Amino acid sequence: MVENPRKAYGALFVMIVAAISGVIIAAGFVAPEFIMDGNSFWLFIGAVVTMIVCALISWSVNLPYIITEEFTSKGGDE
Repeated sequence: MVENPRKAYGALFVMIVAAISGVIIAAGFVAPEFIMDGNSFWLFIGAVVTMIVCALISWSVNLPYIITEEFTSKGGDE
């Protein structure tokens, strides 16, 4: 089990949001004509901004360390 659920699941949430944003950004490179139509453009811009925010959060709190510490086995039965 995780020792600090708020910290662990908050870090996991940031990683999931970044992954979803990454898929939307990748879709912009695969199908640019779809992204340039109407509201899809603003979705793409929002995904880029969200990815930047997630990167800043990851950098400021050392997200890979938190994920590793909270979700890896420490050995023994807990």
